[in-house]
Amino acid sequence: MDTLEGTKARTITGARALVDALLREGIDHVFGIPGTQNLAIIDALRDTPQIRFILTRHEQGAAFMAYGFARASGQPAVVTATEGPGVTNLATGISAANRGYVPVISICGVQESSMRERDSTQDMDQVTFMRPMTKWAHSIPHVDKVQEAVRKAFRVALTEPQGPTHIEAASEILLEQTKIESIEPAQYRNTVLPACSEAQIDAAYALLSRAERPVFVVGRGVLNEGGTRAMAALAELTGIPVAALQYSPDAFPSAHTLALGPLGRNGWTSANRTVPKADVIVAIGAHIDVFSTMFKYGIFSEQAKLIHHTSAPGQIGIVFPVTLGVAGSTASFIAGLTARAEKGGLRKSWVDMAKVRADCEAEQQAAVRHNAEPIQSQFVAHTIRKVLPRDGMLVVDAGNGGKHVRTYFKSYEPGTFMCIDDWASVGGSFPIALGAKLARPNRPVLCASGDMGAMCNIGELETAVRENIPVVYVVFNDQGLGNERAFQNEHYGGRFYAVDYKNPDFGDLARVFGAHGEHVTRPGELEGAIQRAFASGKPAVVDVMIDQNTLAPVVYKA
Repeated sequence: MDTLEGTKARTITGARALVDALLREGIDHVFGIPGTQNLAIIDALRDTPQIRFILTRHEQGAAFMAYGFARASGQPAVVTATEGPGVTNLATGISAANRGYVPVISICGVQESSMRERDSTQDMDQVTFMRPMTKWAHSIPHVDKVQEAVRKAFRVALTEPQGPTHIEAASEILLEQTKIESIEPAQYRNTVLPACSEAQIDAAYALLSRAERPVFVVGRGVLNEGGTRAMAALAELTGIPVAALQYSPDAFPSAHTLALGPLGRNGWTSANRTVPKADVIVAIGAHIDVFSTMFKYGIFSEQAKLIHHTSAPGQIGIVFPVTLGVAGSTASFIAGLTARAEKGGLRKSWVDMAKVRADCEAEQQAAVRHNAEPIQSQFVAHTIRKVLPRDGMLVVDAGNGGKHVRTYFKSYEPGTFMCIDDWASVGGSFPIALGAKLARPNRPVLCASGDMGAMCNIGELETAVRENIPVVYVVFNDQGLGNERAFQNEHYGGRFYAVDYKNPDFGDLARVFGAHGEHVTRPGELEGAIQRAFASGKPAVVDVMIDQNTLAPVVYKA
């Protein structure tokens, strides 16, 4: 074993030091594509069996896989690319991480210093390019700064609100020698969120106790801190109904008897009819998003008192003025309210939940035409929920098909739903699902997207086959852009233009890649096709031909 003096004297390459720093952070997967200037990192990863490198077919796919891995694991994820186009190809997935508050660290190459500012091949100001879509972007100037840069990249990414960071270095820096800095994460960043102020929880409880029609509205903070069970206990104790923000329907299982379901456009009528009646809204672990509220009063009453809790203080009051803002860990806020409700005997059962939920369910099921041909999107969405196991994870793309699926998704467990929050990047869902499956290999994972989304990252089907990542991909195939048809119908008098095209048979295409593939044209074939896709144990595509005219709402109408 090295003595302390021997360890201090020993040196390693910058690339080795960088990868060792990733190991200290618990990183066990890296996604990306090798290129000239990140080959030193790839070479160090080759000698690191603790980390699985996932070679993708496009840097966008790599970034989205890292996004899905981070979301599903609750841990940061790493993506790597080479300089120039490698970095620009990451932009869509990194921007999704930025809007979704997902800690993705991009570690990239940059053109060698002797080549820069000389109009060289693939030379650009990458840091300036990455700054608007990250919390911090930095070009490492010297090998002795490599380990410090990695530490800061993780520290910034994991500080609330979480989000992506970017670091880069040229191969000349990564191949030079540097001293080992074996500093553990707890020595350079905080790992525990601060608790909410007791005085603020007292004030929140006082407002809640005076309310006549209170509701809880929960967001991703509940998921991030594993607070779903505690949130359910608080609702059961008080009888207060719970709605979920659009992007986190699994923060409070929608199958629960006190669940109103997700809010907003493409949400549930049980939530959209109940929350406007509330006189006190307690938003817990919440980032107020546009699709839940449309950023205007209506779903939230202007007369209601709003208590906004979040672990990120800067998010309070961005959309709606608050009666009370509370910052700190979600777990401490839920625990504080629960303790006070137990002591005070708080009980606020003002909603006939059985009726509200039954009415919503009846309306949803009335729109499901089980035998209609061509196949209706609502039927596909309904069948997905029927076949997907309760602990299965659903990853939903942007677009018309995704909106139908969101409406019909009933969650039973936390961590079972994912969409591209506030970025709506068509095509991201499939690589996100692959990353999620790698993070949660024991959970069934189903991805749902439209046909445009399927074509955007279809190359990652080869990645899925090669890496044996068995995700089931259900394609809503209407031979065109259904979401844009809906907008053209709503706002442009039904004048459809540039929204129609022809697709390959995605089932056949899947089989060419070596995956399981099926093509469905009749409703009676769908359930069996999805079941066979899961049973295959392989990456699988179920191509479903749907009605072009079944369009999800693109305008919220109260």
